[in-house]
Amino acid sequence: MAVPENLVWFAEGRTADVFLRPDGSVLKLMRDPDAMPLIEREAAALETVRQAGHLAPAVIEIVRIEGRPGLAMERVEGVDFGTLLGRQPWMMGRAARVMAETHVTMHRFRAPGTLPRLSDELRRDIESAPALPSPLAQFALETLDSLPQGDRLCHGDFHLANILGTWAVPVVIDWPRAASGDPTADVARTRLLHLLADPPPDTPRFARALLPAGRKLIVHRYMHVYRRLRPVDEHALRRWEVVWAAARFNEGIESEHAMLTRFLEQRLATGRGVSR
Repeated sequence: MAVPENLVWFAEGRTADVFLRPDGSVLKLMRDPDAMPLIEREAAALETVRQAGHLAPAVIEIVRIEGRPGLAMERVEGVDFGTLLGRQPWMMGRAARVMAETHVTMHRFRAPGTLPRLSDELRRDIESAPALPSPLAQFALETLDSLPQGDRLCHGDFHLANILGTWAVPVVIDWPRAASGDPTADVARTRLLHLLADPPPDTPRFARALLPAGRKLIVHRYMHVYRRLRPVDEHALRRWEVVWAAARFNEGIESEHAMLTRFLEQRLATGRGVSR
């Protein structure tokens, strides 16, 4: 990968590269030249949550460099919470509490009108997921039809690795999936990711060994704190999990497909989807 002039390579994700700029800010540069709508979507979400102070990095400017759309933001010091837990696994309870408190704060904001509806995004993902068995896709779409739209700001991919900073000053990053929707849907995505998603390939062996117990502890604490601060419709939560599990097939993580299929088949067999 060629590094654009005057930039220093800093990190990479699944869809973008991150660079340091001479002024000390960071630049998230998408690999897809047609990804400008995602950059504009992320910028709109960041501008909204900046009303809460430190909750998100400040937007500096939207750019296009060598045909690639990008978003320049203030640099956030510190590592992500997933990395912090790798170093301090005894802090799982605190990490989960901060994650829940941060999520509740986020959900107090009405989404800007420029953001798409989360339900529309999920429907598109389910309908365009080639590896998702047709009966399970139909089950998920019928479940989606029974759920509320909502108008709150939803992150769409909120998990420990997308929180930087410190326990006292958390900063949420990576907002290209931000949308307007039901906060319970956002909570369902977070719970599902922490319970079922594959860990990153570079996760140390000892951390993988701790995953089963650690996942349950984090999710239990996260849900306990979130429920204490904001009511959660438990029936809707389980139905949103069905929708997200089906939509996850469209993210191309083939190692998860068998597990997600089992999850959806179990929910279908027990009727924990379309109706209460």
